[in-house]
Amino acid sequence: MSLERFDALSEGQSATLERRFSADDIHDWSQLCQLDDDWQGVPEPLIAGLFSCLLGEDLPGHGTNYLKQAMTFHATADADEPLQASVTVSRLRRDKALVSLTTRCTGRDGRLICDGEALVLFQH
Repeated sequence: MSLERFDALSEGQSATLERRFSADDIHDWSQLCQLDDDWQGVPEPLIAGLFSCLLGEDLPGHGTNYLKQAMTFHATADADEPLQASVTVSRLRRDKALVSLTTRCTGRDGRLICDGEALVLFQH
C-alpha cells in the first residue's frame, strides 16, 4: 500500500469477500492439521483466514502488518454455505500508522457467524 493510499483511508470504509468452503475443503484442512476426524461445519481458522485475506489484499491492503484479532463465534457455518466476510475501518491512528477494523462474517440469510475486531500496522 502506498502512503497516499494509507492517507486516503477513512473511518467507515469497508471491504467484503464471499466464499464457500466445500466438504472437500474441510476434509483437506483436517488432514493438513493431522486431525483424525473431520470437523462438523467450517472450522473457525478457515473463517479467520477470510479476514486475513481481506486485510492483506483489500483493506487496508498490501503494506500492512497484522497485529491482532479478536473474534466471537455465534454460530457454526455449514459446508457449502455462502459466507460473506467484511472488514470496516473503525479507527485510524495516523501518528502511529495503526488501523482498527471491525470484522463480521455472515452466512445464509444474513445469519451471524462471528464478529470481532482487528488491528493492523501500515509499514511503508
